[in-house]
Amino acid sequence: MTGAQPEPATVPTRLVRTLAVLAATPAQIRLGLAAVATFQIVISAAVVAVIAGQVWLMDAARGVDAARALASGTFGSDRGYLYSPLAALLILATTWIPVGLAGAAWLAARFGVLLAGIRHQTRGLATTDRVLIAIAATAFLPTVHDLMLGNVSILLAGAVALVAWTPDRLRTGVPLGLALAIAPKPALIPILVWMLVFRRQALAGSLATAVAATLGALAVVGAGPYLAWIEVLRHPQYLAGPQGGNFALTGFFPMPVAIGLSALAVVAGLLALRQGETPGLLAALAVGLLVAPYTLAYGAVFLLLAVRPLAGALPAWLVLLAALAAPVFVIEFLPGLAGALLAAAVLVRPWRWPPLGPSLEQRFRQAPLRPPPLPMESPL
Repeated sequence: MTGAQPEPATVPTRLVRTLAVLAATPAQIRLGLAAVATFQIVISAAVVAVIAGQVWLMDAARGVDAARALASGTFGSDRGYLYSPLAALLILATTWIPVGLAGAAWLAARFGVLLAGIRHQTRGLATTDRVLIAIAATAFLPTVHDLMLGNVSILLAGAVALVAWTPDRLRTGVPLGLALAIAPKPALIPILVWMLVFRRQALAGSLATAVAATLGALAVVGAGPYLAWIEVLRHPQYLAGPQGGNFALTGFFPMPVAIGLSALAVVAGLLALRQGETPGLLAALAVGLLVAPYTLAYGAVFLLLAVRPLAGALPAWLVLLAALAAPVFVIEFLPGLAGALLAAAVLVRPWRWPPLGPSLEQRFRQAPLRPPPLPMESPL
């Protein structure tokens, strides 16, 4: 034999050096965050310029109209309003104050919930990084869409975050239970399944709150509005005709194909539940967007809950690249974005996922490479 044979350590050393090229430094990550924030602003500003005049506080105005209808005994006449009579009852006071004041209060409440969540998840980072992440999350197209419309998805995401980020207790499920009584959206069903496995006390608190709130509303408004609401849910207006703006699977594929892909997504979600609570939650978020009969852009605001877990499990450069691509996927093919999240929840090894509770800490400033506990185990 001629020539020296490579030492056993040569190949792994070369592999580490090759992968190290992709390991972002803190300065590079900060530059990447700035690029992500800027891109989110550009995309959302372009969309706002086109649709803001038509959709500004549209859902909020529809809620006020529903409150007026509840007061006049005609609740259910708007067959596009899918929230419960409890929702109309809770905002009945908005019919007594100026519209502009009510809209400003509603905007401030949702913006406050958004900032509280960002603040929680970026504790431990440098101020500059926290500001850049806050800008990127606020300018994320689904966030902007929700804020413009006056929708409740930010509040729903906040209720889910409270369950996910805190210890399992009855009281942590109360806000989500109130949300279920007000806006029982199909996208929440996979979240409830996840809670059945990992947050059973919070699930009990949610269901008890939803039942109690509904019974209380029934006692106040009577059965008539609820019967009208159930009739609307049986034949929702948005399923009666062409579903413009539907970003769920049913909006992109013929029904047989959409059903098959939905079944595949459900199976993948169940597999992710076996991986642990963090990948299980991410899968629940993705499945909710994919299999719902109707998903608008604002529904993807739930994906903000996936940022910290992904940042803890994947290389920083890959997370930043995904953040840059996210608004484009929201516009062009949201199932692709949700499907990628679902695939990550299933394929990434369980030991790589961070726990849900702690804040982001120093993840964006740490090297994204870390050895697995078992030398022969692949990271995926």
